[in-house]
Amino acid sequence: DDLFDMYRNDVYRFACALTGDTREAEDLFQETWLRAVKAGPTGRDPEGSNPKAWLFAIAANAHKDLLRKRRVRRLFLLERTRTLANGTGDADRGWDVPGHPGGDGMTPSDLRLCLRRAVARLPGRERRVFVLKDVEGLKHDEIARVLGIPEATVRTLLHRAVVKLRR
Repeated sequence: DDLFDMYRNDVYRFACALTGDTREAEDLFQETWLRAVKAGPTGRDPEGSNPKAWLFAIAANAHKDLLRKRRVRRLFLLERTRTLANGTGDADRGWDVPGHPGGDGMTPSDLRLCLRRAVARLPGRERRVFVLKDVEGLKHDEIARVLGIPEATVRTLLHRAVVKLRR
């Protein structure tokens, strides 16, 4: 209960950043907490120093599982065919810059929306690293532990994400 009270907003924000969709984020949020409860006190961060990083690792793994299931489902249910039939298959959603007719610039909420859409379009590994570093404020070594990858890979993925976001 204490962990939930302390980190629920952080975990939900991370889930939103990973999925880019509030409904999927809610499912991922619930799955994260279910897995944390099932792991119990013995499933905590091995060093016991950063429960937030431990929860983010659970969320990242649950998100990977969600993506894996989605890929399998696409193969068997021909989801791609349906989306193309509906006319939504290859639409370039998210890169239109909202503006005001006749306005000189964008509002801060317009910029946040564009950034959120751009982050959502990053490849999964780059998105996870970017969100953990620049949104959640974890250090490179913590991100490496959370995602189970070398610290050098974290730095490389972060660099690639920033380059893509600048474009």
